[in-house]
Amino acid sequence: MQHWKKPFTLMFFAILFSFSCWLMFHTFGYDEKSQHMRIATKVSSDFLANIPLIRSFSLGDNLSKIFNGKLPEYPIFPGEPIRYHFIFYMLVGVLEKLGLRIDWALNIPSILGFFLLLSMIFLLSRKVFNSLAVAILSTVFFCFNGSFAFLRFFAEHPLSTTTLQDIAKNATFPAFAPWGAGDISAFWSLNIYTNQRHLAGAFALALLFIYTTLFMENKPWRKQIPWAIIWGLGLGIFPYFHQPVLLILGIFIVWYWFFIPSLRKFLTLVGLVGAFVVLPQILSLKHGPSLVTWYPGYLIHNSLTLKYFLLYWWQNLGLHSVLIPFGFLLASSKVKRLFFPLLIIFGVANLVTFTPEIAANHKFFNFALIVGNMLSAYIVVRFVTSFLYFRNLLPRFIGFASLAILMVFLTLSGIIDLFAIANDNIGLSPDVNSHPLARWVLYNTYPSDTILNADYTSPVLLSGRKVFLGWPYFSWGAGYDTDTRIRVKRLIFEAKSVDDQCILLKKYNLSYTVLVSPPEQLDFMPNYSIYLQNGTPVFKTKYGAIEYSVYDTKSYCHGV
Repeated sequence: MQHWKKPFTLMFFAILFSFSCWLMFHTFGYDEKSQHMRIATKVSSDFLANIPLIRSFSLGDNLSKIFNGKLPEYPIFPGEPIRYHFIFYMLVGVLEKLGLRIDWALNIPSILGFFLLLSMIFLLSRKVFNSLAVAILSTVFFCFNGSFAFLRFFAEHPLSTTTLQDIAKNATFPAFAPWGAGDISAFWSLNIYTNQRHLAGAFALALLFIYTTLFMENKPWRKQIPWAIIWGLGLGIFPYFHQPVLLILGIFIVWYWFFIPSLRKFLTLVGLVGAFVVLPQILSLKHGPSLVTWYPGYLIHNSLTLKYFLLYWWQNLGLHSVLIPFGFLLASSKVKRLFFPLLIIFGVANLVTFTPEIAANHKFFNFALIVGNMLSAYIVVRFVTSFLYFRNLLPRFIGFASLAILMVFLTLSGIIDLFAIANDNIGLSPDVNSHPLARWVLYNTYPSDTILNADYTSPVLLSGRKVFLGWPYFSWGAGYDTDTRIRVKRLIFEAKSVDDQCILLKKYNLSYTVLVSPPEQLDFMPNYSIYLQNGTPVFKTKYGAIEYSVYDTKSYCHGV
């Protein structure tokens, strides 16, 4: 009976790889004829920060900063070393600089990271539970979340003869808290992996570390040493690859050191080598007013009660909120030791926040659920197979019927969410050579120039140049002082005199100013008259209904 497992596994991996390719290219592509990027609506918000960061390496000066031993700057909040984890997007920028078109440059690492995550879920769960069925279910549970979001879907689309059509045509997420109605989070669908392209790869490496420890337990010390050094050095990428996953790995390492004695030497060496490369980076990081803040309750902090807390996670985890604890209780002592850190991660993320944006804690819950899904898969397989020991058809029928019912409840929300991604609108967004302003900036300014932008989503960012302040949500979430920068930006654009403007333009080293009209899209009213009276734009163009005027600080502030 074992001869079929290898070809089946290879076929399953082929399906996972094909799915990874479809998911990434479906949400981001390129129209060569029109020189426009094809961006799915549901990823467009995050790409307001992702594309500028990529271009700051491929067309801007961030890569040269790296070569000169300096940290890059955040292109939407320049003037200080970057606080956002940039390594993935630096890799994408390097690939584009080497000649790959931006969709291939971004999608290839995204596909590899996502496929590696799917593969590690499969391999780790199969290794831990010695079960192909558990491995398959763990992977399926990851792809199709088990929240009760489907109840919100059926509230809007009551069960009927057209239900399957309603699901197949669905183009919206039924639950999208904290930005939508209800309590069920937006972070359970695969949308987070199409938006945050670096997340899957970081999670995959964390699972790979756990997988490695399983092989290290019974190996002699001399064979553990090379792997310990490799993983210690590997930890060195995480401060600027994915800081939350570095904390997750730290929790696992400390727990394993105390409770898995056979790994103690291995983990000690990992920790020593890792500390040597990680600590200097951590100490050099700049943070906002507070690194860690007591904030119990996650997204329901302001309404937190024990009853509401339990209800919140019942809605968000669905049957997994029952299956995971049962799976943990019934698992072997070895599995308990191996997976206990997921409870620590879940608890920590419910108690404190590490950034001003509390929603960013979703990464800890996502990882905890990835591991928790393995326990759910284990208990489902154990429950169903218990019926198969009977020779009578009735118990076997009950077992398979139970599996079918469980699978509906555990995957339906994820299936509905996947159709929302598949049916998403794909918009065309101009690239650097198809937008006149971006093209002019690319060929007429220096890569190191910083430009004062009136609009937060300035096409200047397509050229790899830094703007004074891009979309504030992203820089605020990374701990930057966006309030002060918004205030300074308004002071410049609303100034009553050229002297006042130029003092600030020079203070913040702003080489150019891009004025836009009409002002309806802005959150302030520029003093247009001062520009008309005191300067002549070095470039002027119109794109759609928006007119852009570019002023050179040197000529505009001449004599000031």
